[in-house]
Amino acid sequence: MGRLSPEKGQLGLIEAFALARKRGLDAELVLVGDGQDRAAVMARVVAAGVGPHVKLLGRQPEDRALEETARSDVLVLASFMEGLPVVLMEAMALGVPVIAPDVAGIPELVENGNTGMLFTAGDWDQLAERMVALGEDAALRERLADAGRRRVEEQFDADLAVAPLFERLGNPAPAAAVPRSAEARRRPARPRPAAR
Repeated sequence: MGRLSPEKGQLGLIEAFALARKRGLDAELVLVGDGQDRAAVMARVVAAGVGPHVKLLGRQPEDRALEETARSDVLVLASFMEGLPVVLMEAMALGVPVIAPDVAGIPELVENGNTGMLFTAGDWDQLAERMVALGEDAALRERLADAGRRRVEEQFDADLAVAPLFERLGNPAPAAAVPRSAEARRRPARPRPAAR
């Protein structure tokens, strides 16, 4: 998910995907977004020999992008630089396990091996390893998905985040900002689709 531009690392993602397929990963890569690197991305897909296994959907409305995320078995972010990406929080909230680079604020959200998997930005071989590991292990995907969803619900819930602010200001918090129990906040697990 995201614009096709050099800092987003899609060219490297395609390289990692090709490596992962050579190592036995039976998967499809779906890219949502458009941008200045579209022609380069398409050329890399062809050069890497993964054309039949890659879909470029272009720019999509937000609801369609979220549907694509929810249908995915794994969301992979390959960026060289990020803050705290909303796309990771959305995927984790939807119960989709994530692989992301170990840059900027991402390790606050993704704890390697616990709430997702991290790789060294630009290390496409390591990213391929992570993709194969998650692709081959449904139990690991499920464990990371559950822990990731809990992390987002417990630490990045807007209602919980504003309650302390209201308390500091000496105002009663609106009903929507009153923390609920973790059990009351927990969304039902999404049904896991068959591998694509």
